[in-house]
Amino acid sequence: MTFLFRVLVFPGFAFLFLLTLFCDWFERKVEARIENRIGPTYAGPAGLFQPLADFIKLLTKAEIIPTRARKPIFGAMPLIAFSLFVYTVFYMPIDGDYVIPASGFEGDLIVVLLLISIANLAIFLAGWASSNPLSQMGASRVLTQFLGFDIPLFLLALSPAFLANSLSIAIIAAKQIIPFALLIPWVFVSFLLTIQAELERDPFDIPNAETEIVGGYETEFSGAKLAFLKLSKDVQVVLGAALTAELFLGGPYGPVLFGSKAAWYAFWFVAKVLLVILLSELITSLFARLRIDYVVELGWKTLLPLSLLMLVLTSWLVKVKWEGL
Repeated sequence: MTFLFRVLVFPGFAFLFLLTLFCDWFERKVEARIENRIGPTYAGPAGLFQPLADFIKLLTKAEIIPTRARKPIFGAMPLIAFSLFVYTVFYMPIDGDYVIPASGFEGDLIVVLLLISIANLAIFLAGWASSNPLSQMGASRVLTQFLGFDIPLFLLALSPAFLANSLSIAIIAAKQIIPFALLIPWVFVSFLLTIQAELERDPFDIPNAETEIVGGYETEFSGAKLAFLKLSKDVQVVLGAALTAELFLGGPYGPVLFGSKAAWYAFWFVAKVLLVILLSELITSLFARLRIDYVVELGWKTLLPLSLLMLVLTSWLVKVKWEGL
């Protein structure tokens, strides 16, 4: 019974679903304030229920499937991408333990990074299966972008692993008496920029650039398929923020003032995820969309050599500074 509660309610699926909707509302409110707008206001207090209303509205819309679409792939990929992102979040300690107790292991960081890549591949296949030139162009941009930024992401994620002397996300988070974002701020800033590109957020939103390719890989999707495709992207944002919080901000660990330790850990987890999303929204609002050739050059010519240099520097710090103390 405890197992089912953890997986289905807290800190499992229901908690993640509500957190995703809340983070979507938070993003829209922050971006609106930065741009001197109001943001959602009508559905619920301060527009809090607007993301849920949008999701339900899409579920009720009629679905239109292109005649030449590869129907099995076209229909399955949004659900597969959503499921992969949700499953990946389950490897994050949220209340001081994994969603599935004792499911973590030494090396689960590598599994999380691998699952993120596979989920991005599912999004690529969703656009490719549409048999629409604009969708296929957006899908090819997804593939180009995540290939260019996956390697720097992997290398930058290894720096906190070096500091913690572990490839376990829970151990990396637990060992941060001082957040690694303060010990290696250059890696934190680079990781934040790289995860911004992985999430396809401004200024890296070229796979669905509406001014260039209508809606990119989403162009031919409608109804429930579009609802789950958009929800999977929202879960991906939470996943990216959660991974950043675990690796650089101590994850769920923080002061326990009174009462339940698990409740306080969940509170600190949500607070740190919202902090990362706030930083991401600042980048989104302050910078205009980059051209695709600039995005590719930034990944291969700038972030890749920088990530290698930062990994070498971090390993040197571990050997010379920390081990010498």
